[in-house]
Amino acid sequence: MFRTLMIALMIWAQIVKVESACDTQLQNGLFQDLLNMMMKIKGSSSAEPSTCSCKKIVIAFTASLSATKSIGSGAVVPFDKVLTNEGKGFDPNTGIFTAPRKGFYQISATTMSAHGAYFHSYLMKNNEKTVGMYPGQGPQTGSANIVMKLKKEDRVYIKHRNGDTEKIYSDPDHWSMISGFLISE
Repeated sequence: MFRTLMIALMIWAQIVKVESACDTQLQNGLFQDLLNMMMKIKGSSSAEPSTCSCKKIVIAFTASLSATKSIGSGAVVPFDKVLTNEGKGFDPNTGIFTAPRKGFYQISATTMSAHGAYFHSYLMKNNEKTVGMYPGQGPQTGSANIVMKLKKEDRVYIKHRNGDTEKIYSDPDHWSMISGFLISE
């Protein structure tokens, strides 16, 4: 019965569309009446269509390095100045973002080598390299911008490559930073 009614409504809507005289108020009123009829047939307690009061989940973070630091071989860059941490996934004590939810995330990072120095690093997902950043002899910047599919509890961070200790430059202007946000689940 419902299927037959829906087919009839779709055909009627096409007829109204073809024969209409572009009276949008009339069409909107007719459409609202159709919705109300369908809601009554479906057994809704209200003739008005329901509206979703869903709260959109926001997960976003941005953190920077507050000062120039020497980073040892294989060490995680300790981004310690948190600018945004919606969803509480970023830990400034470790410099690691832990995904609070599964989904697709946009992750961006910029590193700056100190004057006359180099800084080699990787954007890591758990313990795996994703992309490298090599700013060159400083002051120079290197950047990465990547979309990642993360599971809940996956970890994302910037890690200095294995080798000699190198300096990463930053100051209150936030030259070296990491940022990310949930695109969709």
